[in-house]
Parts: sequence; structure tokens; C-alpha cells
Amino acid sequence: MFDARLAFALAATIGLAAPTLAQDSQPLRDLDATRINPFQVLIDFEFDSGACDDIGRAELGDLTDGTLAVNFPVTSTAEVCTMQIKEHEVKYAIEADHIISRIDVTLTGKEGQVIGTGSAGVEQD
Repeated sequence: MFDARLAFALAATIGLAAPTLAQDSQPLRDLDATRINPFQVLIDFEFDSGACDDIGRAELGDLTDGTLAVNFPVTSTAEVCTMQIKEHEVKYAIEADHIISRIDVTLTGKEGQVIGTGSAGVEQD
């Protein structure tokens, strides 16, 4: 027979894992890429994440047909953190010569999971 204690433990485990399983990548809000000089592009966006999350330095990836892949790693600043959601505003200038016309931005978590994505054409300032 199926023990009620086992059923409760199974239900509790699934209930605790559900928020993690349901976490999909979110689109980045208000993503802009603006050329600030011939050698740099300013990336500007917002996203919602945990209050203890910290956005790391931009990591430049592959350049394909004028589109540059840029990754921002997201790490936690605390071992234990409340589940409070905070709006994070990111402004970061990257090295980007004149052939770059589009930016693909990805936010990745500590274990490589994709937290957010977005794309924007590079505007001339």
C-alpha cells in the first residue's frame, strides 16, 4: 500500500521544485544598443530577477554577419536569499568596431541556464 507519509513527502518535493521547473528564460525589457564612439557600443536593458543576484561583466562571443553575441553571467551575492524579485537595470559599454550592426544578449545563471535573452540593432548616436 502507498503510505500517506510517502505521498506527502512526494507532494512537498514536487511543490518545492515547481518554481525552479517553471522558470523559463524571459525577454529583456527595453533592450537598446547605441554606438557611443567608433569603437564602443552601450548596451542598456532591464530584467527582473532575485534581489541577491549580481550581473557580471559582459563576455563577448561570436560575430556572425554583423551580429555580436554578448553574454552577461548572473551570480548570487548571498548563500541564503529571500525570493524577492527586483528590477535590475544594466548599462554596459563593450568594445565593438564599425562592422557590428546587431547585438544578441543572453543572461546565464551559475550553472549555464539561460535566464534572459534579447536582440537589438545598433543605433548610431
